[in-house]
Order: sequence, then C-alpha cells, then structure tokens
Amino acid sequence: MNTIKEKITFTFAALLYLLFHLRGGTTVGEMLAGTLMQLLTTAPYCIGFTFIAVRIIQYLHHGKKIPWDRIFRIFFAIGIFFGFFFALYEYAEQGQLKSPEQTVHASVETNVASVNRKKKISERRMEGTGMRTASTPV
Repeated sequence: MNTIKEKITFTFAALLYLLFHLRGGTTVGEMLAGTLMQLLTTAPYCIGFTFIAVRIIQYLHHGKKIPWDRIFRIFFAIGIFFGFFFALYEYAEQGQLKSPEQTVHASVETNVASVNRKKKISERRMEGTGMRTASTPV
C-alpha cells in the first residue's frame, strides 16, 4: 500500500466487510454481540476460501508471493459474499418463524383487502353505466 488511493480503498473494503456482517438489535450490546457472532461464524469459511484462492493465484503466477494487503482484499471480498448470504438466510429464517396464527391472520387481512378493492372497482364501473349495485341505496 504505497499510495493514498490504495489505503482509502483498503479501508473502504474493510468497512464494507464490517457493514455486511452488522446485525441489528434493540440495544448496542445486542448489536455488538450479534455482529461478533456473525464475524466468528463466517471467519472459518472466509479464511479457508481465501487460502484456496491465494494458493490458486500463486500457482498461476509461478509461486510469486502476493502482498499482504491483496490477501486481505481477497478475504474482505469473500467475507462480503458470505456476510450477504448468511444475512439473507437469517432473514428468510425469520419469515419462517412466524406463528401459524400470525400467518393465517395476515392472509385473511390480505384476502379481505383484496375483496374490498375488487368491490370498489366494480362499484365505480357500475356508477359509470347508471346501474345500481347491491350496496348502493335506492
């Protein structure tokens, strides 16, 4: 890392890595605990895939060593992917954890709103033709 641009992009990659592993919570402690747990969960995968990627790159370049900052950039890139997919998995899992009552209640509300919307549309159409509907007074 010789230039300022390299230092800025390295720092940006590190912050983006942390952002993708950031987890929510009601308090700062819960947020830090969730983020730390996420980092520790994905770290073995990131390290392993980084090791493999670095070895492949070194093999392709006839054993030439890769600078440490490039290795960390590869680690951050792989970590961003893992952070994204683990977060996506957790988000989908939260949707599955709804109780059956919540799911039924939400579907009933959706169906009622759909029926009401269709009823209003048909009433508007009937008003334009001068015909009376069952809900319009005589």
